[in-house]
Amino acid sequence: MSSYSRVINHATSILCSNKGSLAFQQLYRKVFQRVEITEDDFWYIVKKCSRFVVVRNRERTDEWGTDCVIVAKTSLRLCKNYTKQDCRDCQELHLCKYFVYGNCRFGKGRKQCKFSHDVRSEHNYTLLRECTLHELHEDDLFLLLLQNDPTLLPEVKHIRTETNTQRIYSTGLSTTD
Repeated sequence: MSSYSRVINHATSILCSNKGSLAFQQLYRKVFQRVEITEDDFWYIVKKCSRFVVVRNRERTDEWGTDCVIVAKTSLRLCKNYTKQDCRDCQELHLCKYFVYGNCRFGKGRKQCKFSHDVRSEHNYTLLRECTLHELHEDDLFLLLLQNDPTLLPEVKHIRTETNTQRIYSTGLSTTD
């Protein structure tokens, strides 16, 4: 798979800059603009590489590839023990989760955040290189993490009233059932 690393990295970057997923044909056209590869070879890479998930639209066709969405995937996660300052040489990123969300109140103000906002720290960069994600733009990396790390999903709190149930998300948004 290493001979395809350039294709994989470029496709991952394209997916992340397009909200994490694209139709197979769109992705192939964008990759082909920079890397010359046959559609069959690209389809082989997408199916075999753990960086991608193929989601088939069952309603339209039985044929794979023509009507599929490709989703970017990673096994990289934020360290759960980092915020407790109880981490010992782990294989997860040491970052402020609010920084990843894009709304850390300490990162831009006078008061310094006690958690890292440094994607390129020695610890984080080593992990990003191992996962070949070190070339991604910060925003693209954050989208990939938000899309794949279940610990980054917003906390849901249910508030019951006489007429309905409201779900309040930690992001500050609310919806009514």
